[in-house]
Amino acid sequence: MMEKHLLIIESNTTGTGLIALEIALSLGLSPIFLTNNPNRYKGLERIKCPVIVCNTNSIDALIQTITAHKNVNQILGITTTSEFYVETVAHLTTYYGLAGNTAKAIQSCRNKAQTRRLLEAAQIRQPNFAVVCSISELNSAFTRIGFPCVVKPADDTGSSEVRICQTREEVEAQVTRILAISTNVRGQDTAQTVLIEEFLDVPEFSVEMFSWQGETTCVGITQKYLTGLPYFIEYRHIFPANLSQHIAEEIQATVKRTLDVVGITHGATHTEVKLTPQGAAIIEINARLAGGMIPELIRYATGINLLEQQLKSAVGLSPDLQFRHTSHAGIQFIVAHTEGTLKDVRGIEAIQQEIEGIERVTITTPLGNRVALPRSAYDRLGYIVTRADTYEEAVLRLNKALAKLKISIES
Repeated sequence: MMEKHLLIIESNTTGTGLIALEIALSLGLSPIFLTNNPNRYKGLERIKCPVIVCNTNSIDALIQTITAHKNVNQILGITTTSEFYVETVAHLTTYYGLAGNTAKAIQSCRNKAQTRRLLEAAQIRQPNFAVVCSISELNSAFTRIGFPCVVKPADDTGSSEVRICQTREEVEAQVTRILAISTNVRGQDTAQTVLIEEFLDVPEFSVEMFSWQGETTCVGITQKYLTGLPYFIEYRHIFPANLSQHIAEEIQATVKRTLDVVGITHGATHTEVKLTPQGAAIIEINARLAGGMIPELIRYATGINLLEQQLKSAVGLSPDLQFRHTSHAGIQFIVAHTEGTLKDVRGIEAIQQEIEGIERVTITTPLGNRVALPRSAYDRLGYIVTRADTYEEAVLRLNKALAKLKISIES
């Protein structure tokens, strides 16, 4: 009998990452991992999965590589856990006639300027915005948006190069910086387009949805906490969020309408919203699973393994979104409070032994590395994960854990 394969194009590096390969193996999906740099993934060599090294930034090169290695009839599905490759996967699934979203729908999410224009036409609440591709276009943007404002690239992720600006000079400097970036961290060409947006100083949430055969299900809403202004660093997530049923339903309805507008019909989505006095305002749509370990929080809180469901849907199997239990889970990201060399981290054993419900304490930055005040998700040093019966208990446990953690940084 001919073996069938799930192709996984690259992976994220700050969240669930290579767990997808292990789950695919456990499901009997015979995964094959395609990457342009295996060394990017710590622990990849320990996973019993074929790895093909090729130019994953070229759709033509990927098609040539896939054709050379596998008969089309041997491919069950194609997916990724990386924001940078969701559009590539959409092109490939369309080419091979496999389950997935259209490339147009994914592009409408990946390019936040396109998202903004589509939502504006549909009259869906969002921040006031301006799209600029050169410094000469700033005058009209200042007139429309005012200060403070948020300046960010139209097509990056992990809060990279996202900044609040208070003055014209700060905006000009940040726009100049973004426009000078011609390739992203994965070596792909950038859109070299900047969004200037109204700053909404209100609570932030993310909405985890799953679409399958014309039906979109809300798995839950995550409460998010930010630090590091003028940059936007997510330093804590609690799932599910502490919201009234009325507010939660209003947020869900807004996000479902948004997904319809951009054309998402398949798989997991992670939509960021701000809760304004007028209702939910869409910040961005990520046509993929959430990063930042949110799928793990959902697994602890509900028993639903979203990563497993995403892999199943990629090969045409119906996802299982039934709750096994209902509790809360939270993650506290660890960040540096000064610049220097990471010398020591103490208190991990005390956290694990003395605080109930702690699931993980993980330091992702090796001792001896240079660290700095965080400017994006890539600057986080590690994380603490807890499980609890209530929202308040999850917050209390994370606070206790953080107080016991002692990080030594030498300047």
